[in-house]
Amino acid sequence: MTKFLELTYYNNRDFIFPKHIEPIIDTNLVGIQTHYIDLSDSNYGENLFREFHNIDDLDLILELIKEYGVFFEKFLSAKFRHRIHPFFNNEENSEYLIEKCRFYYKIKESRNSIIGRIKHDFLKVSLTRLKNNFIYQELKKSELEKSEIRTCAICNNQFQPIKLPDWVYYGSNGNDTICFQCPISKNQKKQELKKLIHKLVKTCNFIPNSDFNPININFSSRINKEKWNEVCKIIFQMGVQGNDTLHSSSVFKKKFGSWFKALAESNVLPNGILESSRGFRCIARSGNECNSLDEMFVDNWLFENNIIAEKEPIYPKHVIYNKSGRRRADWKVGKYFIEYFGLKGEEAYDKKTKEKFLLAKELDLELIAIFPSDLNSIHKKLNVLLK
Repeated sequence: MTKFLELTYYNNRDFIFPKHIEPIIDTNLVGIQTHYIDLSDSNYGENLFREFHNIDDLDLILELIKEYGVFFEKFLSAKFRHRIHPFFNNEENSEYLIEKCRFYYKIKESRNSIIGRIKHDFLKVSLTRLKNNFIYQELKKSELEKSEIRTCAICNNQFQPIKLPDWVYYGSNGNDTICFQCPISKNQKKQELKKLIHKLVKTCNFIPNSDFNPININFSSRINKEKWNEVCKIIFQMGVQGNDTLHSSSVFKKKFGSWFKALAESNVLPNGILESSRGFRCIARSGNECNSLDEMFVDNWLFENNIIAEKEPIYPKHVIYNKSGRRRADWKVGKYFIEYFGLKGEEAYDKKTKEKFLLAKELDLELIAIFPSDLNSIHKKLNVLLK
């Protein structure tokens, strides 16, 4: 599987035009294109189209082809996913379509797997039903244009954008001015990485999340097109590979402990704090990362009282309340698991809180639960640790 994540694997591979987009298909042939015709004509395909089709879909397809050419399907698929997903939140109303899919393919896959099939099938049904000669001609023009040899804007290597796999083109948000194989990745020292972090934040004009890399659409879609080449060059100099399908945090974890600590040490965070959707990430006096100012307050109390605490320890496994074995507490001191429950009132969070109490009860664990109302008298809650 690894070879499919390496861009060199695609260098000698010819582009295959999506034949199901052709206006006229020889139905005597057997293949993927006739499969899509059969799918589109089926009762199941008819239900898909009726349920999810919008009157503006043809305009959407043409707009994406104009912007992304032969790579448009990945972008169309993303837009369709956002449209379709809410439909399946109501299990009762969506069950009929789940069953039609199972019946059409004669399979008994899980609900989530079937939903994935349905999203893919709607894309193909839409393209089969809405295709026309103009779409075909626009794609053929794009095929020629993206087959032209270009010079990489970073390393000057020769490359053809059409040889890029679709997941790279999509992940980079259609930025095809570089070959993504630029041989400038370096193992930088800490001091040099701090300078590069400063430069990256200034060039991006925002603080990237820890999973940033050139083929992460959540990152690339925020980059100004004019700054794209400069941003990529900085990232490659940091030691992040152009086709790194994992994420860049491994580079900074090795040098700093985490991307957040790298940001803090590089002085790019106002007051050493990063605002997130759930509060403020910050560094406690112990050097521990905390997900809120309140959590940092508790961590600082432990540190100031010379209590050695393990941060984010894993709970023992349980068949119901910790089936994966990945559930964590905030701290552990000796036999005591310590949790700060700061988001009380959120349904999903309250559910997890309840499960942690049940886990502790089932396994006879010593759990110290701290709530916001306990912070003014934190010593009462944690005094047992001083004995």
